[in-house]
Amino acid sequence: MELTSLKYWFLIVDSIKSNNLTGAKPPVFFSMFKHFFHISILAILFSSCQEININKEVKYTTLLDSVLFHQQKLIDNIDTVKINSYVQKAKERIRLFESPSLNDFQKQWLHHEKLAYQKIYTSLDDFNKQMDSLEREFNYSKSQIQALKEDLVHRHLNKELFNAYFTDEQKALAELNILTEKLHKIYTENLNNFDSLEFKLQGILIQLDALQSNHAEPTEK
Repeated sequence: MELTSLKYWFLIVDSIKSNNLTGAKPPVFFSMFKHFFHISILAILFSSCQEININKEVKYTTLLDSVLFHQQKLIDNIDTVKINSYVQKAKERIRLFESPSLNDFQKQWLHHEKLAYQKIYTSLDDFNKQMDSLEREFNYSKSQIQALKEDLVHRHLNKELFNAYFTDEQKALAELNILTEKLHKIYTENLNNFDSLEFKLQGILIQLDALQSNHAEPTEK
């Protein structure tokens, strides 16, 4: 209720009090008005308490922040520079396995490794594009949640509207979290597989050279 309206209420009450002092009997209208005034004041106070008490809503926004923090950690753990490097190395390994300098025996020996590198290359080739899309969605959700918190603090929306917006952001974050964890899993698994392949490949190449040498010796004799 506006301040001018409150002043009007108090003037009416003062009028009732002055009638009481002079002994004049206030009209029935004033008695009813007096009761209505008290009820209105109580309603205003109750409504104000409801608006001021936003502790529950603040806790809800804190939950959204914790989900954002978890997603930010996952995103920060993904090294896009390393992804580019591994994609390039996988491409070089595939090119090596298809080199005309290798004979049929060598190509067959390296066939399973070639398939493994091709799988990693396929998984990581467009990974950074997916990461760019993920980061755009993440930053958008972050800005929306920040705006929601500011609107809550500055009373730009009531609790009903807040609950509606909160539900929307909660759903959007849930979908975003699934995508973030999926990409993080792809990143971790492929990098681990690549490192294992690189270690294994060194031993295979050594064995291949030894077999090739043994195969060549009888021919020379």
